[in-house]
Amino acid sequence: MTPALALERLMLHPAYDRFVEYARTVMPVGLVDQADAAATEAHAILADAAVRLADGKGKGMSAGDLPGWLRLGLLDTLSAFAAGRATTCRHNPDATRPRPVLAAAWRPGMVVCPGCAHLLSLKHDPVADAVCDSCGRQCAGVEHDDGIYPGMVQLGPLIYQYGTCGDCRPTIASGNPLSGPLPAEQGTPRGTGRVQPRTRRGRSRGKGGQR
Repeated sequence: MTPALALERLMLHPAYDRFVEYARTVMPVGLVDQADAAATEAHAILADAAVRLADGKGKGMSAGDLPGWLRLGLLDTLSAFAAGRATTCRHNPDATRPRPVLAAAWRPGMVVCPGCAHLLSLKHDPVADAVCDSCGRQCAGVEHDDGIYPGMVQLGPLIYQYGTCGDCRPTIASGNPLSGPLPAEQGTPRGTGRVQPRTRRGRSRGKGGQR
């Protein structure tokens, strides 16, 4: 069983909330505080994007509310990041030092800080920007009433972006622990929305196999 499938099974278990509460009691207090602060900041970034791009607010959802392809893509990215297998930006985000990070369904295995969101952009690749991340169909475009609906979901400090055709567009229910606004505006290249925090951008540089 892959780490993503193991995480999915855990998150869909009825006792998941109790497991999370127990895990918080045995983790170092400093790490819990950092993770909470990073998740809060990520949620603020997500809410800001929702207001600007969808004229709305993020809504809560449970893991079971997400379609399987989106849930597994998110969890696969999260597990790769936690294991140090993800490609990162030059600022070298690290799961052991929690802070808001971004990833996208169309850039598998890449995790970047908010200041390097341009690495996820499809602005210069209109062909890829028209492909549904769920079914893989190439949409004809907004002018043909067949555009891509961008969206985002959040799990802890990770904001995961995706884009779907109208038929594959997810719906939102209520609950926890995943949350996100749906949708952003059609006709805007994915990865070009402002998803940077309002605070000053970090200037530290990463090293190794980063991009």
